[in-house]
Amino acid sequence: MEMTDRTEGLRALIRQGLQAVSQKSTTAQLGDRSTYVGMSDIGQHWECPRAVLARKVMPTPNSLERLLTLQRGHWFESGVGKALASLGLYVLPQLEINWQHQGVPIKAHLDFVLVWGAPVNAIRILEVKSTDKLPASPHDSHLLQLHGQIGLLAQAWDKPVFSLRAEDGTLLHEKMTFPQLCRAQLGLQLPKQAEKLSIEAWLLCLSMKDVTTFGPYTFNQAMLDTALDHAVQLWGDLTAHRAGNLSLSQVTCAQGFYPICSYCEYNGDCPKFPQGVHMPQWEPALEKLAALKEQRTALDSEIKEMETVLKLVHRQAGTRDWVDTGNYRFRMSVTAGRTTLDKDALREELTEIFHAEHLGDIDVNALLARCERTGSPFEKLSISPIN
Repeated sequence: MEMTDRTEGLRALIRQGLQAVSQKSTTAQLGDRSTYVGMSDIGQHWECPRAVLARKVMPTPNSLERLLTLQRGHWFESGVGKALASLGLYVLPQLEINWQHQGVPIKAHLDFVLVWGAPVNAIRILEVKSTDKLPASPHDSHLLQLHGQIGLLAQAWDKPVFSLRAEDGTLLHEKMTFPQLCRAQLGLQLPKQAEKLSIEAWLLCLSMKDVTTFGPYTFNQAMLDTALDHAVQLWGDLTAHRAGNLSLSQVTCAQGFYPICSYCEYNGDCPKFPQGVHMPQWEPALEKLAALKEQRTALDSEIKEMETVLKLVHRQAGTRDWVDTGNYRFRMSVTAGRTTLDKDALREELTEIFHAEHLGDIDVNALLARCERTGSPFEKLSISPIN
Protein backbone atom coordinates (compact mmCIF):
# COMPACT_ATOMS: atom_id res chain seq x y z
CA MET A 1 0.00 0.00 0.00
CA GLU A 2 2.83 2.38 0.92
CA MET A 3 4.68 1.60 -2.33
CA THR A 4 1.51 2.30 -4.35
CA ASP A 5 1.08 5.66 -2.62
CA ARG A 6 4.70 6.60 -3.34
CA THR A 7 4.36 5.56 -6.98
CA GLU A 8 1.23 7.64 -7.41
CA GLY A 9 2.96 10.51 -5.64
CA LEU A 10 5.82 10.40 -8.14
CA ARG A 11 3.36 10.29 -11.05
CA ALA A 12 1.55 13.31 -9.62
CA LEU A 13 4.86 15.15 -9.27
CA ILE A 14 5.76 14.48 -12.90
CA ARG A 15 2.29 15.55 -14.02
CA GLN A 16 2.54 18.85 -12.12
CA GLY A 17 5.97 19.53 -13.60
CA LEU A 18 4.83 18.79 -17.14
CA GLN A 19 1.77 21.00 -16.65
CA ALA A 20 3.97 23.90 -15.50
CA VAL A 21 6.33 23.43 -18.45
CA SER A 22 3.41 23.20 -20.88
CA GLN A 23 1.75 26.38 -19.60
CA LYS A 24 5.03 28.31 -19.66
CA SER A 25 5.92 27.13 -23.17
CA THR A 26 2.45 27.84 -24.58
CA THR A 27 2.33 31.31 -23.07
CA ALA A 28 5.83 32.17 -24.26
CA GLN A 29 5.45 31.02 -27.86
CA LEU A 30 1.72 31.12 -28.61
CA GLY A 31 0.28 33.68 -26.18
CA ASP A 32 -3.45 33.60 -25.36
CA ARG A 33 -4.87 31.21 -27.94
CA SER A 34 -8.44 32.22 -27.10
CA THR A 35 -7.87 35.62 -28.75
CA TYR A 36 -7.13 34.35 -32.26
CA VAL A 37 -7.58 31.43 -34.64
CA GLY A 38 -4.42 29.37 -35.03
CA MET A 39 -3.54 27.42 -38.13
CA SER A 40 -3.75 24.16 -36.16
CA ASP A 41 -7.25 25.25 -35.05
CA ILE A 42 -8.18 25.60 -38.71
CA GLY A 43 -6.92 22.11 -39.52
CA GLN A 44 -8.81 20.60 -36.59
CA HIS A 45 -11.95 22.53 -37.55
CA TRP A 46 -11.92 20.71 -40.88
CA GLU A 47 -12.16 17.42 -38.99
CA CYS A 48 -14.48 18.36 -36.12
CA PRO A 49 -15.83 21.91 -35.55
CA ARG A 50 -17.26 20.95 -32.15
CA ALA A 51 -13.97 19.62 -30.79
CA VAL A 52 -11.92 22.67 -31.74
CA LEU A 53 -14.54 25.05 -30.32
CA ALA A 54 -14.59 23.05 -27.08
CA ARG A 55 -10.81 23.44 -26.81
CA LYS A 56 -11.27 27.19 -27.11
CA VAL A 57 -13.96 27.58 -24.46
CA MET A 58 -13.66 24.63 -22.07
CA PRO A 59 -11.01 23.96 -19.40
CA THR A 60 -8.18 21.82 -20.74
CA PRO A 61 -7.83 18.40 -19.11
CA ASN A 62 -4.34 17.84 -17.74
CA SER A 63 -3.98 14.08 -17.44
CA LEU A 64 -0.47 12.66 -17.37
CA GLU A 65 -1.13 10.85 -20.66
CA ARG A 66 -2.19 14.04 -22.44
CA LEU A 67 0.72 16.08 -21.04
CA LEU A 68 3.24 13.42 -22.05
CA THR A 69 1.82 13.32 -25.57
CA LEU A 70 1.99 17.11 -25.80
CA GLN A 71 5.52 17.32 -24.45
CA ARG A 72 6.71 14.49 -26.68
CA GLY A 73 5.80 16.70 -29.63
CA HIS A 74 7.83 19.59 -28.15
CA TRP A 75 10.78 17.29 -27.44
CA PHE A 76 10.77 15.92 -30.98
CA GLU A 77 10.50 19.42 -32.40
CA SER A 78 13.43 20.58 -30.27
CA GLY A 79 15.52 17.62 -31.46
CA VAL A 80 14.75 18.35 -35.10
CA GLY A 81 15.69 21.99 -34.56
CA LYS A 82 19.06 21.04 -33.07
CA ALA A 83 19.70 18.63 -35.94
CA LEU A 84 19.02 21.34 -38.53
CA ALA A 85 21.14 23.89 -36.66
CA SER A 86 24.08 21.45 -36.47
CA LEU A 87 24.21 21.42 -40.29
CA GLY A 88 24.75 25.16 -40.45
CA LEU A 89 21.46 25.78 -42.25
CA TYR A 90 19.63 29.09 -42.11
CA VAL A 91 16.56 28.26 -40.03
CA LEU A 92 13.75 30.37 -38.60
CA PRO A 93 12.05 28.43 -35.77
CA GLN A 94 8.45 29.21 -34.82
CA LEU A 95 8.03 31.98 -37.38
CA GLU A 96 4.82 33.87 -36.55
CA ILE A 97 2.48 35.39 -39.12
CA ASN A 98 -0.27 37.73 -37.89
CA TRP A 99 -3.11 38.06 -40.39
CA GLN A 100 -6.60 39.49 -40.59
CA HIS A 101 -9.27 38.00 -42.82
CA GLN A 102 -12.79 39.43 -42.80
CA GLY A 103 -12.15 40.76 -39.32
CA VAL A 104 -10.91 37.41 -38.00
CA PRO A 105 -7.51 37.49 -36.20
CA ILE A 106 -5.40 34.61 -37.50
CA LYS A 107 -1.96 33.50 -36.35
CA ALA A 108 0.23 30.92 -38.03
CA HIS A 109 3.24 29.49 -36.19
CA LEU A 110 5.55 27.65 -38.58
CA ASP A 111 7.73 25.04 -36.85
CA PHE A 112 10.75 25.58 -39.10
CA VAL A 113 11.38 27.74 -42.14
CA LEU A 114 14.60 26.91 -44.00
CA VAL A 115 15.94 29.78 -46.10
CA TRP A 116 18.42 29.86 -48.97
CA GLY A 117 19.37 33.22 -50.44
CA ALA A 118 20.79 34.02 -53.89
CA PRO A 119 21.54 32.31 -56.18
CA VAL A 120 19.30 29.47 -54.88
CA ASN A 121 16.44 31.62 -53.57
CA ALA A 122 14.40 28.87 -51.92
CA ILE A 123 12.11 28.52 -48.90
CA ARG A 124 11.19 25.21 -47.28
CA ILE A 125 8.53 25.03 -44.55
CA LEU A 126 8.85 22.03 -42.25
CA GLU A 127 5.91 21.06 -40.01
CA VAL A 128 6.77 18.44 -37.38
CA LYS A 129 4.20 15.99 -36.00
CA SER A 130 4.71 13.39 -33.28
CA THR A 131 2.68 10.18 -33.67
CA ASP A 132 2.41 6.82 -31.90
CA LYS A 133 2.28 5.09 -35.28
CA LEU A 134 3.46 6.52 -38.58
CA PRO A 135 0.51 7.25 -40.89
CA ALA A 136 0.32 5.79 -44.39
CA SER A 137 -0.98 9.13 -45.64
CA PRO A 138 -1.15 12.62 -44.11
CA HIS A 139 -4.16 13.56 -42.00
CA ASP A 140 -6.56 16.04 -43.57
CA SER A 141 -6.09 18.46 -40.68
CA HIS A 142 -2.32 18.47 -41.12
CA LEU A 143 -2.62 19.08 -44.85
CA LEU A 144 -4.96 22.03 -44.41
CA GLN A 145 -2.69 23.46 -41.71
CA LEU A 146 0.33 23.15 -44.00
CA HIS A 147 -1.44 24.68 -47.00
CA GLY A 148 -2.61 27.53 -44.79
CA GLN A 149 0.97 28.16 -43.69
CA ILE A 150 2.48 28.20 -47.16
CA GLY A 151 -0.47 30.25 -48.45
CA LEU A 152 -0.08 32.94 -45.79
CA LEU A 153 3.70 33.06 -46.21
CA ALA A 154 3.34 33.69 -49.94
CA GLN A 155 0.40 36.09 -49.65
CA ALA A 156 1.82 38.12 -46.75
CA TRP A 157 5.41 38.12 -48.09
CA ASP A 158 5.80 41.90 -48.41
CA LYS A 159 3.46 42.81 -45.55
CA PRO A 160 4.79 43.81 -42.06
CA VAL A 161 3.10 40.87 -40.31
CA PHE A 162 6.05 38.58 -39.49
CA SER A 163 7.52 38.14 -36.01
CA LEU A 164 10.16 35.93 -34.39
CA ARG A 165 10.65 35.03 -30.74
CA ALA A 166 13.41 33.39 -28.76
CA GLU A 167 12.68 30.07 -27.07
CA ASP A 168 11.78 31.85 -23.81
CA GLY A 169 9.28 34.06 -25.63
CA THR A 170 11.48 37.15 -25.88
CA LEU A 171 10.51 39.13 -28.97
CA LEU A 172 13.44 39.29 -31.41
CA HIS A 173 11.73 40.89 -34.41
CA GLU A 174 8.22 42.21 -34.86
CA LYS A 175 6.00 43.56 -37.64
CA MET A 176 8.46 43.01 -40.46
CA THR A 177 8.07 41.80 -44.01
CA PHE A 178 9.54 38.38 -44.59
CA PRO A 179 12.56 39.69 -46.56
CA GLN A 180 13.21 42.26 -43.82
CA LEU A 181 13.11 39.60 -41.10
CA CYS A 182 15.47 37.30 -43.03
CA ARG A 183 17.92 40.16 -43.51
CA ALA A 184 17.77 41.14 -39.82
CA GLN A 185 17.94 37.61 -38.36
CA LEU A 186 19.93 35.66 -40.96
CA GLY A 187 21.76 38.33 -42.93
CA LEU A 188 20.20 37.07 -46.18
CA GLN A 189 18.98 39.21 -49.03
CA LEU A 190 15.75 37.86 -50.55
CA PRO A 191 13.67 39.07 -53.53
CA LYS A 192 10.84 41.48 -52.75
CA GLN A 193 8.31 39.24 -54.52
CA ALA A 194 7.51 35.71 -53.33
CA GLU A 195 6.98 34.60 -56.95
CA LYS A 196 10.73 34.85 -57.56
CA LEU A 197 11.53 32.05 -55.09
CA SER A 198 10.91 28.34 -54.89
CA ILE A 199 8.58 27.85 -51.91
CA GLU A 200 7.62 24.36 -50.72
CA ALA A 201 6.23 22.81 -47.55
CA TRP A 202 6.88 19.38 -46.07
CA LEU A 203 5.21 17.38 -43.33
CA LEU A 204 7.59 15.43 -41.09
CA CYS A 205 5.98 12.69 -38.95
CA LEU A 206 8.06 11.06 -36.22
CA SER A 207 7.39 8.05 -34.03
CA MET A 208 9.67 6.74 -31.30
CA LYS A 209 11.57 4.61 -33.83
CA ASP A 210 11.01 5.95 -37.32
CA VAL A 211 10.18 8.94 -39.48
CA THR A 212 8.19 9.53 -42.66
CA THR A 213 7.72 12.61 -44.80
CA PHE A 214 4.94 13.92 -47.03
CA GLY A 215 5.43 16.54 -49.69
CA PRO A 216 6.43 18.71 -51.30
CA TYR A 217 3.37 20.97 -51.22
CA THR A 218 3.26 24.28 -53.06
CA PHE A 219 1.02 27.32 -52.97
CA ASN A 220 -2.60 26.42 -53.70
CA GLN A 221 -5.12 29.27 -53.73
CA ALA A 222 -8.11 26.94 -53.34
CA MET A 223 -6.62 25.34 -50.22
CA LEU A 224 -5.75 28.75 -48.75
CA ASP A 225 -9.33 29.92 -49.39
CA THR A 226 -10.61 26.76 -47.66
CA ALA A 227 -8.39 27.41 -44.64
CA LEU A 228 -9.56 31.02 -44.37
CA ASP A 229 -13.21 29.96 -44.71
CA HIS A 230 -12.77 27.58 -41.78
CA ALA A 231 -11.20 30.39 -39.75
CA VAL A 232 -14.27 32.58 -40.38
CA GLN A 233 -16.63 29.74 -39.42
CA LEU A 234 -14.72 28.96 -36.21
CA TRP A 235 -14.51 32.62 -35.17
CA GLY A 236 -18.23 33.03 -35.84
CA ASP A 237 -19.04 30.01 -33.65
CA LEU A 238 -16.69 31.26 -30.93
CA THR A 239 -18.30 34.72 -30.96
CA ALA A 240 -21.81 33.25 -30.87
CA HIS A 241 -20.90 30.89 -28.01
CA ARG A 242 -19.43 33.70 -25.92
CA ALA A 243 -22.60 35.71 -26.50
CA GLY A 244 -24.69 32.79 -25.26
CA ASN A 245 -26.30 32.21 -28.66
CA LEU A 246 -24.67 28.87 -29.47
CA SER A 247 -24.08 25.76 -27.37
CA LEU A 248 -21.57 23.02 -28.08
CA SER A 249 -24.38 20.58 -28.76
CA GLN A 250 -25.47 22.76 -31.69
CA VAL A 251 -22.06 22.68 -33.39
CA THR A 252 -21.32 20.13 -36.11
CA CYS A 253 -19.19 17.19 -35.00
CA ALA A 254 -17.15 14.63 -36.93
CA GLN A 255 -19.34 12.09 -38.67
CA GLY A 256 -18.77 8.40 -39.34
CA PHE A 257 -15.79 6.47 -38.00
CA TYR A 258 -13.14 8.96 -36.96
CA PRO A 259 -10.08 7.88 -34.91
CA ILE A 260 -9.81 11.33 -33.32
CA CYS A 261 -13.06 10.72 -31.42
CA SER A 262 -11.36 8.23 -29.09
CA TYR A 263 -8.74 10.82 -28.14
CA CYS A 264 -11.05 13.82 -27.90
CA GLU A 265 -11.11 15.24 -24.38
CA TYR A 266 -14.66 16.48 -24.89
CA ASN A 267 -16.45 13.39 -26.20
CA GLY A 268 -18.31 12.70 -22.95
CA ASP A 269 -21.50 14.49 -24.02
CA CYS A 270 -20.85 14.63 -27.77
CA PRO A 271 -24.10 14.38 -29.77
CA LYS A 272 -22.37 11.95 -32.13
CA PHE A 273 -22.85 9.32 -29.43
CA PRO A 274 -26.57 9.28 -28.54
CA GLN A 275 -27.12 7.86 -25.09
CA GLY A 276 -28.67 4.40 -25.08
CA VAL A 277 -29.00 1.82 -22.33
CA HIS A 278 -26.77 2.29 -19.28
CA MET A 279 -25.09 -1.05 -18.39
CA PRO A 280 -22.21 -0.40 -15.97
CA GLN A 281 -21.84 -4.14 -15.26
CA TRP A 282 -20.03 -4.50 -18.61
CA GLU A 283 -17.37 -1.92 -17.77
CA PRO A 284 -14.86 -4.59 -16.55
CA ALA A 285 -15.28 -6.53 -19.78
CA LEU A 286 -14.50 -3.45 -21.87
CA GLU A 287 -11.50 -2.62 -19.68
CA LYS A 288 -10.18 -6.14 -20.12
CA LEU A 289 -10.72 -6.00 -23.89
CA ALA A 290 -8.88 -2.67 -24.09
CA ALA A 291 -5.99 -4.13 -22.07
CA LEU A 292 -5.82 -7.20 -24.30
CA LYS A 293 -5.71 -5.03 -27.42
CA GLU A 294 -2.86 -3.02 -25.91
CA GLN A 295 -1.01 -6.26 -25.18
CA ARG A 296 -1.61 -7.42 -28.75
CA THR A 297 -0.21 -4.17 -30.12
CA ALA A 298 2.87 -4.48 -27.92
CA LEU A 299 3.33 -8.13 -28.92
CA ASP A 300 2.96 -7.32 -32.63
CA SER A 301 5.64 -4.66 -32.28
CA GLU A 302 7.94 -7.03 -30.40
CA ILE A 303 7.40 -9.79 -32.97
CA LYS A 304 8.17 -7.43 -35.84
CA GLU A 305 11.34 -6.26 -34.11
CA MET A 306 12.53 -9.83 -33.47
CA GLU A 307 11.81 -10.85 -37.07
CA THR A 308 13.84 -7.87 -38.29
CA VAL A 309 16.79 -8.97 -36.15
CA LEU A 310 16.64 -12.57 -37.42
CA LYS A 311 16.44 -11.40 -41.04
CA LEU A 312 19.58 -9.37 -40.48
CA VAL A 313 21.31 -12.36 -38.84
CA HIS A 314 20.45 -14.60 -41.80
CA ARG A 315 21.65 -11.98 -44.27
CA GLN A 316 24.96 -11.59 -42.44
CA ALA A 317 25.39 -15.38 -42.26
CA GLY A 318 25.93 -15.33 -46.03
CA THR A 319 23.75 -18.35 -46.79
CA ARG A 320 20.50 -19.00 -48.61
CA ASP A 321 19.87 -22.22 -46.70
CA TRP A 322 18.32 -22.86 -43.32
CA VAL A 323 20.16 -21.76 -40.18
CA ASP A 324 20.05 -24.43 -37.44
CA THR A 325 19.74 -23.21 -33.84
CA GLY A 326 19.14 -26.57 -32.14
CA ASN A 327 15.40 -26.83 -31.57
CA TYR A 328 14.50 -24.47 -34.42
CA ARG A 329 15.71 -23.48 -37.86
CA PHE A 330 15.09 -20.29 -39.77
CA ARG A 331 15.64 -18.90 -43.24
CA MET A 332 14.93 -15.64 -45.00
CA SER A 333 13.41 -15.75 -48.47
CA VAL A 334 11.91 -13.26 -50.88
CA THR A 335 8.19 -13.62 -51.53
CA ALA A 336 6.54 -12.05 -54.55
CA GLY A 337 4.29 -9.10 -53.80
CA ARG A 338 0.52 -9.41 -53.98
CA THR A 339 -0.99 -8.75 -57.39
CA THR A 340 -3.74 -6.14 -57.36
CA LEU A 341 -5.85 -4.42 -59.97
CA ASP A 342 -5.16 -0.72 -60.44
CA LYS A 343 -8.68 0.57 -61.13
CA ASP A 344 -7.53 4.07 -62.00
CA ALA A 345 -5.06 2.74 -64.58
CA LEU A 346 -7.72 0.39 -65.99
CA ARG A 347 -10.19 3.27 -66.24
CA GLU A 348 -7.66 5.34 -68.20
CA GLU A 349 -6.80 2.41 -70.51
CA LEU A 350 -10.44 1.67 -71.26
CA THR A 351 -11.20 5.34 -71.86
CA GLU A 352 -8.36 5.57 -74.39
CA ILE A 353 -9.37 2.33 -76.14
CA PHE A 354 -13.05 3.32 -76.41
CA HIS A 355 -12.05 6.74 -77.68
CA ALA A 356 -9.74 5.23 -80.33
CA GLU A 357 -12.49 2.82 -81.42
CA HIS A 358 -15.05 5.65 -81.56
CA LEU A 359 -16.94 4.19 -78.61
CA GLY A 360 -16.69 7.31 -76.47
CA ASP A 361 -20.37 7.13 -75.53
CA ILE A 362 -19.67 4.14 -73.26
CA ASP A 363 -19.66 5.13 -69.59
CA VAL A 364 -16.44 3.59 -68.27
CA ASN A 365 -17.31 4.27 -64.61
CA ALA A 366 -20.69 2.57 -65.00
CA LEU A 367 -19.01 -0.38 -66.74
CA LEU A 368 -16.55 -0.84 -63.90
CA ALA A 369 -19.32 -0.44 -61.32
CA ARG A 370 -21.23 -3.34 -62.90
CA CYS A 371 -18.16 -5.54 -62.38
CA GLU A 372 -17.85 -4.73 -58.68
CA ARG A 373 -18.98 -7.17 -56.03
CA THR A 374 -20.07 -6.24 -52.52
CA GLY A 375 -19.35 -8.65 -49.71
CA SER A 376 -21.93 -9.85 -47.22
CA PRO A 377 -22.74 -7.55 -44.31
CA PHE A 378 -20.97 -8.33 -41.06
CA GLU A 379 -21.25 -7.22 -37.48
CA LYS A 380 -18.64 -4.83 -36.12
CA LEU A 381 -18.03 -3.88 -32.49
CA SER A 382 -17.10 -0.22 -32.03
CA ILE A 383 -15.62 0.93 -28.72
CA SER A 384 -14.85 4.53 -27.80
CA PRO A 385 -13.55 5.72 -24.42
CA ILE A 386 -15.61 8.37 -22.63
CA ASN A 387 -13.17 11.14 -21.74
